[in-house]
Amino acid sequence: MIYGYARVSTAYEQAKNRNQTFDRQEMILKENGVKVENIFCDRISGGSKASDRPAFDKLMSIVLPGDTIIVSEMSRLSRSLPDLLATIDEFIKRQIGIHFVKESLLIGADGLNPMNRLLFQLLGAFNEFERSLIAERVSQGMQASKQKGKKLGRPAKLDEQTRNLIIRKKLAGATYEEMLEEFKISRATLASILKGWKNLR
Repeated sequence: MIYGYARVSTAYEQAKNRNQTFDRQEMILKENGVKVENIFCDRISGGSKASDRPAFDKLMSIVLPGDTIIVSEMSRLSRSLPDLLATIDEFIKRQIGIHFVKESLLIGADGLNPMNRLLFQLLGAFNEFERSLIAERVSQGMQASKQKGKKLGRPAKLDEQTRNLIIRKKLAGATYEEMLEEFKISRATLASILKGWKNLR
């Protein structure tokens, strides 16, 4: 039986303030012969171990010797080299094959020969190194922006004039419900505006 595994990172979603989808990974898995009903998806932090992922746990509970798991790329299975190696060793012990599409690496149910193991370790190390470089560049970019006085994070939803109008309405006795309806904002946004005004008084 052929199964597929996909994962998206909540850490990425929080940083970008948008949800990732499984569309691209699912497309790759289906192109490689995985049926939709055999695709298992986790939406979880990249720092979690494979054993902590509910969909992965479910997948591992049903795979049998001789089955193959297809993943779009190594980073979807694990984001640390030690955990990746431990997971692969578990596959080998259970005689489960694994296919990493992006890396064009297929580890059969019979395990790794010495050359494939070396290649696998090198690819995993390069992937981890690449992620650390990306994280470092992002950190440097944020630091440079701060030094230039740029405000990081999401832009304000409301301009200063509208925020002042909200405050005036509050002073005039308007209720939360009235302002939420008029300005079409969330309760959290309204509370933030009023809290900021109180702190400045």
